[in-house]
Amino acid sequence: MSFTFKMIFLWWHFLWCMWRLNANARKYRRLNDEFPLQRRSDYLLKRVKQLLWYFNVKVDVSGLENLPKAPAILMPNHKSNIDPLLIIAALEKKDYSRQGGNKIATFLAKIELQKRRIVRNTLELIDTVFINRANPRQSVLAIKKLGDFVKTKKTYGVVFPEGTRIKEDGLGEFKGGAVAVAQSHYLPIVPVAISDTRDALNKHRHKKLIIKVEFLKSLKPVEFIKMERQSIANKVKESIEKVLKNE
Repeated sequence: MSFTFKMIFLWWHFLWCMWRLNANARKYRRLNDEFPLQRRSDYLLKRVKQLLWYFNVKVDVSGLENLPKAPAILMPNHKSNIDPLLIIAALEKKDYSRQGGNKIATFLAKIELQKRRIVRNTLELIDTVFINRANPRQSVLAIKKLGDFVKTKKTYGVVFPEGTRIKEDGLGEFKGGAVAVAQSHYLPIVPVAISDTRDALNKHRHKKLIIKVEFLKSLKPVEFIKMERQSIANKVKESIEKVLKNE
């Protein structure tokens, strides 16, 4: 069943979900201390799962054993606006008989996303750090802010090393600056391979789309702390490329 078909019958539910998301984001801005990060992250996870259902997308997660205990930096490839939602869904706790909550993602996002209210509210709900790539000083401060937050709150920082969505086949250039937060804060890097998501937000697609999200073997800080940043980025790209080519 396509997104368009579902909306014919469930448009009211979709709009209600978006309204609730905006309302909770506004409430968090007013009453910061009353909404712990775990509670906000779990709430967003529910909304993410609903949105994936609307778009007929199923997430096939593998490699969770490669995730080091937080804090760490996740570095996924980037094809679609749905990719951040896939990361949030992939970090969901799989065994609810065990103690502990769902893993929490903290994103580094381009400042342009603040212009869209629903996107801004969603990202602010989970303390996303915004970076202005045209302002070197602000970029340095944003990277420090992300690293400090991830280490203090013990979350998984998410940095898309390509810097933007790659609409063509294959991967784009992995920027050396993307590894700065991991190197400066001595955090492990986890490459994340996401299968092609370019058709994920197609409103007219009827067939269920299964998207694979695989957490690859992490790079320990001791392995890359003295390496050139571009060399580290290239190493992350090579590990993701190898997985995607074998699909």
